[in-house]
Amino acid sequence: MTTASRSPFPVHVIEGGRGRDAPQFEIGPVLSHGPRETAAIPHRHEFLEILYVREGRGTHIIDGTAYPIAAGRLYLVRRGQVHAWVTPEPLDGTVVLFDEPFLAGPGGPDPVNLGHYPNMLCPDPARLPRVEGLLAAMAGEYAEGDDQSDPIVRHLLSALLLLCRRFDGFDAPEGARAGLSAELGVEFTKLVAEKASATLTVRSAAMRLGVTSGYLREVVVAQTGRTPGQIIRSAVLTEAQRLLANTGMTCAQVADRLGFEDASYFSRFFRREAGAPPSAYRRQAREKYQACLGA
Repeated sequence: MTTASRSPFPVHVIEGGRGRDAPQFEIGPVLSHGPRETAAIPHRHEFLEILYVREGRGTHIIDGTAYPIAAGRLYLVRRGQVHAWVTPEPLDGTVVLFDEPFLAGPGGPDPVNLGHYPNMLCPDPARLPRVEGLLAAMAGEYAEGDDQSDPIVRHLLSALLLLCRRFDGFDAPEGARAGLSAELGVEFTKLVAEKASATLTVRSAAMRLGVTSGYLREVVVAQTGRTPGQIIRSAVLTEAQRLLANTGMTCAQVADRLGFEDASYFSRFFRREAGAPPSAYRRQAREKYQACLGA
C-alpha cells in the first residue's frame, strides 16, 4: 500500500503487481498491510479495507467518529472515507484490501451495496471461527495465484460480506436485504460517493443512471429508507465535515470545492444539516481528535 499525492488528503493506493488499471485485491497480516507510522494522519483510500483484529487496542477514527479497537471486531472503511488510527502498540489481525471492480469481476457475486455496511461490526464469539476460516481460505487462494484464484477469492469475500450481515452493528432496510434492484442501488451509492456536491441533484443523478427520478426514488427508498435527496445532502455534509476537520481550508474554499455559489449559502446549508455552524464543528472535531491522541 502506498500514498498518492492528491489534495486535500493523502490518498493510499494498493501497490500490488496487477497493474494500475487492473482490479485490485490484497490480503495479509496487519503488521505488513495495516496501519503504519503515517496512519495517525487522516487519509483516504482508493479502495475498500476490512480489518479483523485478533489482539490489540486503540482508537479508529472514521469520518469523525471514534471507534474503540478491540479483539474480535471487524472494521470496514469504504472508498473515500477519511480515517486515522491511534494504536499504542502493534495490532495482530488480518487486513483485506480490494476495489469495487475486483468484487464485480468475472465469476463474482451479485452486486453488493457496501454503503449499507457500518464501519464497525461486533461478531458473536461463536461466529469468529467462521470469520477466521474465510480469511484463511482467502489468503490461501490469493497465494495460489492461478487462473481460478480470483473467482474463488471473490466468492469467499462475498461470503464474508454476507456473514457480516448477521453481526451486531449491521442494520439495512428489508429492501436492501432482498436485493431489490440491487444494481441500481449500488450505482447510485457509487455516484453519490464520487460526485457529491451542491450541483448534484436527484434529477441529474437519475439522468446519469438512465432512469426516471420517480423510479430512482422508489428503489432508493426501498433499499435505504431514505430519499435520494436526503442521501445526496448527507454525502455533501459528510465531505464538508471531512474537509473542515482534517484540512486548513477556509469555509469559502470548502464551499467552492463542493460547488456552492458562495460561503454564506454553504454556511446556511451546513448549519441546517449539522445543527451547528462550520467553525464550531471544526473546533469540536479537532478537540475530539486531540483527545484520542492523548488517550
